[in-house]
Amino acid sequence: MDYSNGSERRNIILEKLKDSGQVFVNELADEFGVSQETIRRDLNKLEELRHIKKIHGGAVSAQFGFELEFNQRAKLAEDDKKNIAAAAAKLIKPGDSLFIDFGTTTLEFARIISSIPQLTVFTNSPVIANLFHDSSTTDLILIGGQFGLSKMECVGPVTLQAISSFYADYAVIGAGAVSPESGIMDQDINEAAVARQMIKQSNNSIVLADGHKLDSRATSHVAHWKEIDCLVTTDPDKKIKKMNFPKDLNIIIA
Repeated sequence: MDYSNGSERRNIILEKLKDSGQVFVNELADEFGVSQETIRRDLNKLEELRHIKKIHGGAVSAQFGFELEFNQRAKLAEDDKKNIAAAAAKLIKPGDSLFIDFGTTTLEFARIISSIPQLTVFTNSPVIANLFHDSSTTDLILIGGQFGLSKMECVGPVTLQAISSFYADYAVIGAGAVSPESGIMDQDINEAAVARQMIKQSNNSIVLADGHKLDSRATSHVAHWKEIDCLVTTDPDKKIKKMNFPKDLNIIIA
């Protein structure tokens, strides 16, 4: 086989990923008889096509890459996230309607409230939607749009338009960063837009963020505190009282 042909090499790399789930740059270079830089270019191309996710020294399949990244994120402040989710779930009662965006803490929150009857749930994440499949009383609306396999959520203009068609009692939103002065933020522009639209279409907004995100900033602004009704967080360093949060903001420390 002609290993000098980039298309052929990339097809073989994808076949190897189906078999083993992971490949390594040095091993592929040796097998194909090409330079490691050539293999890195192959992996760059496959990642652009969203077939793989590059990791240090190699690559994994796109789905496995999502699972690996998500599991690593979920383990950060794991106990804090579970406590936050449990505290926020106490705010929800049977018959409520709510938007839930996708994140490690909102996923835990959704898992807990899935036992509450007669909810109406709007979410842009099939992962969260799947948590309600055993609930015969939940009215579940999965919001579509541009699907991002790497994060298992829908974003973009179609998603934003769909959200604007609904109205809910609550928007339950994760946060990438929390600034006492500026509000909540996210590193991802598209995710920030989804959260912003959910807040706009809700009567009450609840932000879930572990204490390690307090007093930080991210690239995309989501909402000012005047748009947020409740912040559910933790205070591992006992520093919330020293922060300049608005006095009328309901802060629940889990």
